Amino acid sequence: MTTITDTNLVLDEQIGVQTVTDDNDVLLDQTLSDALTALGVLGISPTDPTTGFPQVAVNTALLDTTGATDLALSIPDDGPGGTTSGLFTVDGVEIFLYNEGGIIYGREADANGDADPAGDLAFAVALDLTGGVSSAQIYLIQYEPLHHNDPLAVDDGDILSFAEGKITLDVTTTELVTTFQVLDFASIPSGSPQETLTVATADLTDNHSAKFDGIIFPAGAVTDPTTINKNPGTNDDLNPDAVGFGVKGGQASQMNQNEGFFVQDAAWTSATPDANEIGGIRFDVQGIGGVKSVNIEWWTIDNGVVVEHGTDKVTLPSGSAVFENYTIESADSVDQIYVRFTYDTKQSTSGVRVENLEVAFPSSSEVTVVNHEDLGTHLVFEDAGPTFDGITGDATPFQVGLAANQQDTGTFDLTPGADGSHVTITQYTDLGGADIEEILTNDGTTLTYRDVATDTDLYQLNVTDSGYTFDVLFTPQGEQSDLNFNAVKSGGPQETLTVPTVDNTGSIVFDGLIFNATPAAGATEAAFVPFNTTPLGGPTVAADDLNPDAVGFGVKGGQASQINNNEGFTFSTADGSDINNLTFAVAGIGNINAITVESWLYDDGGNLIDHTIENVTGLRSGNQTVTIDDDGGQAFDTAYVQFHVGGANSGVRILDFSTSIEGPVDDQPFEFTLANTDLDGDAATQTLSILASQDFIV
Repeated sequence: MTTITDTNLVLDEQIGVQTVTDDNDVLLDQTLSDALTALGVLGISPTDPTTGFPQVAVNTALLDTTGATDLALSIPDDGPGGTTSGLFTVDGVEIFLYNEGGIIYGREADANGDADPAGDLAFAVALDLTGGVSSAQIYLIQYEPLHHNDPLAVDDGDILSFAEGKITLDVTTTELVTTFQVLDFASIPSGSPQETLTVATADLTDNHSAKFDGIIFPAGAVTDPTTINKNPGTNDDLNPDAVGFGVKGGQASQMNQNEGFFVQDAAWTSATPDANEIGGIRFDVQGIGGVKSVNIEWWTIDNGVVVEHGTDKVTLPSGSAVFENYTIESADSVDQIYVRFTYDTKQSTSGVRVENLEVAFPSSSEVTVVNHEDLGTHLVFEDAGPTFDGITGDATPFQVGLAANQQDTGTFDLTPGADGSHVTITQYTDLGGADIEEILTNDGTTLTYRDVATDTDLYQLNVTDSGYTFDVLFTPQGEQSDLNFNAVKSGGPQETLTVPTVDNTGSIVFDGLIFNATPAAGATEAAFVPFNTTPLGGPTVAADDLNPDAVGFGVKGGQASQINNNEGFTFSTADGSDINNLTFAVAGIGNINAITVESWLYDDGGNLIDHTIENVTGLRSGNQTVTIDDDGGQAFDTAYVQFHVGGANSGVRILDFSTSIEGPVDDQPFEFTLANTDLDGDAATQTLSILASQDFIV
């Protein structure tokens, strides 16, 4: 059990007694000043309300002195020249540690940066034993501000402490100590196998004995060795000699494959399992017959339960040399320790000798022990700077419509710190390299994104000491892509054709139609279902299949390479994006000169956008172009196209397709770092993340 508890002694250098969170500040009035002076603390006086120094903190929960007989503060690396503390004053002067009469002082270096035993006091650590060890307290005193250098933390989050081992609390106790004792194998008869061996320690003043029992382990993994039969005959008998023992099952003087033992205090019984425990075992290992390595597996058992388990591969020295002091040591005393030996090669002939065994027994009487517990890591100095605890968004927090005149707002949760503070923009998302410039103005409170080519302001963030506004200043347009039918692989008739754009940013899906009537000009989208359903068309009818070639397609119902009267198709995008238009060339077949192309356009909800009847003439003189689009310029989701061709043997070929797909504008995320900085340069930061999206337009 440690004397220093799992807590800290925290001093907040903010002016005034701080009691929030884990602060342990106390009022340094005349009474406490006199008490500290009586302890021998130097330079102490009531706190100056102007500077806030000196300050004092004490944590009554820091120490649990149960069992301790004496306490003292120390510097493990103490020397006449002082010890580096790892801390600096706010002005950057290094501070050195000195132990002066049991009080630890931090003193400023001299003008050359060297340790100075007479340097100005920066802090002190004092131990108060006035009421005895049982009521001991530790005081942390600060005489001047320290340099807090964590750039990512501020105020209570920007803390200083000492590296482990800089300052310790030396705790004196009397306790039983577990030590390894040499076993006197020379005093027991050798060469006669025995089921168990009880071996006393070689120390005549010690009354402990170790009991060993041989074990033949089963092959494979062993989870709980206590379940193994300890007496399967005589093969597990132990064969002792003057320095150790072997197991009879193999060569009697050594440990062979899957042989081993367990050990316990000879006085241990299951009736009093917590008495007469052991802390470990160690022994030398000697390879026999050229064995190069051995695997030593072990289990520690307490109250019948496996506490620890491990396996070590021990590389053995050559010849008659031994691997010395192989040690199994438990963190706490246990009832038994089980040990197994295995070999990776030559398992039937490999073996080792186990010699010079020692077992860790507790001392028979309490002895005086001084433990050096680390104190420095429990001494904490907190900074006094501004805070920036959060940002609160508006009704739709941290999102803004991606269109002109859309705005997002929010407020700041912050405190200015002792010296006052100011919020600025310190980091921001770079949108476009040289194409879009970011302009930071008004002392870092206004950030404008500007399109260099058009000299157009796109976005603007403004911050004050209380909140922010983010404005979208333009409406972005979607990207358009061309569709080239040359990208479609030609082949046999297909129910549908999926035609990608040249740059693979989208695809148009075509499906053939067989008409036996012409829908009304104001027809609903449902009116087209019969023309793609049995018996006219659909997946089970081949007549409406599309027959592609390198430049376009035909409908199989007539001549497969062309479009005949009352044939047609429907089309939409593969990913659901809207379409601006579809353009294709029409070539007359069979001396035809004119046809009519009728189209119906629908939006995502199945609402009719436009109906067009286009008379295409001049086919004898050359190919003519047809464009399927809305006269008002609205993008559409799905279109249905019907061809009216006069003449029994006449038709047209459609080829050289292109399209314009309305591409959605990608969401634009923004991330800004805002800093609340005081006049001393201490800064607290918050990240402001805003997402601009067409989904948020209001």
